[in-house]
Amino acid sequence: MHSTMNTLKFWFKNARNIALPQSSLPCLTAIILCIGQDGFLWWLSFPIFFGICAAHLGMNLADDYFDYKHDSRIRSDVSSTSIRARMEKCHYIQSGATDIHHLGWAVVGFLAFAGAMGAIAFLAQWFIHGWQAAMGIVIYAVLGLIIGINYSGKPLELGYHGLGELVIGLMFGPLNMLGIQAALTGTPFTWPMLCMSIAIGCLVTNIVYVHSVMEVNADAELSKMTFARLLMGKDIHNHGKQRMILFIGLFAVVPFIILVTGILLGWWSPWYLLTLCTLPMSIYLIHSTRLFTYNLPRNDTPRWWMGPMGDWASYVKSGMDWFLFRWLLARNICTFFCLILIIVHIVLLAIA
Repeated sequence: MHSTMNTLKFWFKNARNIALPQSSLPCLTAIILCIGQDGFLWWLSFPIFFGICAAHLGMNLADDYFDYKHDSRIRSDVSSTSIRARMEKCHYIQSGATDIHHLGWAVVGFLAFAGAMGAIAFLAQWFIHGWQAAMGIVIYAVLGLIIGINYSGKPLELGYHGLGELVIGLMFGPLNMLGIQAALTGTPFTWPMLCMSIAIGCLVTNIVYVHSVMEVNADAELSKMTFARLLMGKDIHNHGKQRMILFIGLFAVVPFIILVTGILLGWWSPWYLLTLCTLPMSIYLIHSTRLFTYNLPRNDTPRWWMGPMGDWASYVKSGMDWFLFRWLLARNICTFFCLILIIVHIVLLAIA
C-alpha cells in the first residue's frame, strides 16, 4: 500500500498538476451551470469531476511520452532565460527516476481511471434516459481522446504545427463543458453551454498562449512551433508582434462579448455581468504583454487586484518573475471569471 501511494504521488507530481485548474475550473463551472436543468443527476458530478482531472493528468503525461519519443535531447544548450529549458520536460526520466516504459503505463493508468468514471456516467444515462442520451458522452469522450493523443502524437502532431494552444482551449472549453452537460443531464448540446464554453476556452487558451508569446524567441532556438511563432512569422516591420498582441486581446475580450450577448438574448441573468470585475485584469494583461514583447520599460510588480501571485520574493530571486507575472495574471483571470459565474449561479438558485 505504501509503495502504491508513493507511486501515485510520484506521477501526480510529475503530471504537471499545477495546470489542473485549466480543466477543473471549467469542469466545476459546467457542473454548477447544469444544476436546475432537466434530467440533472447530481451524484454523477463526483465521478465526472475526478474523471476530468485524471484525463488531464493522463494527457499531460502522454504529451511527455510523445515529446520524449520525438526528441529526448536535454535542453542544456538553450539560453538559461528560457522557461521551457529551465522547466525541462521528462526530467524524471533524464534523472533516472523512471523510464519511458513506466511513463507509458502511467498514461494508461490515468486514462483508464478517467474511462471508468466516464463509464459510470454512460451506464447511468443509459438506464435513466436511454441509449441516445448516453451516446453523447461517448462522442465527446472519443473526440477528446483523439484530439488529446494527436496533440503530440501521430499522425497529426498538432502541438508541433503551432496549434497546441488552440487545441488546449478546445479541449478544456467546448469539449470539456459540453461533454459534462451530456454526462449530467443527457443533453449533448445547448447554445448557452456552447457559448459559455467558448468564452472559458478563450481564457484557458490565453494562459498557455501568453507563455508562448513570452517564449517566442527561446522556442525558435528549440525549433518548437507554437501559435505565437505561427503568428510571428518572419516579423517583417513588426507585423508579427502586432498579430501576437492582437490575439491576446481577442482571447481576453471575446469572453465578455459572448457574456453580454448571452444576457441580451435572455440566456443568463444580468448578474453574470459581475464577471466584468476581471476586465481590468484582462486589459492590463494585454498592456503588460505588449510592453514585454516590444522590450519597453515596465513594472512587473503584483497589485492586490490581480489576485494571488504566490511567493513573489522567491520568484524574483529565481529570476522567473518576468514570466510568472503574466502567466499568473492570465491564470487568475480565468479563475476569477469561473468562480464569479459559480457563485452567482448558486446564489440565484438559492433565492429562486
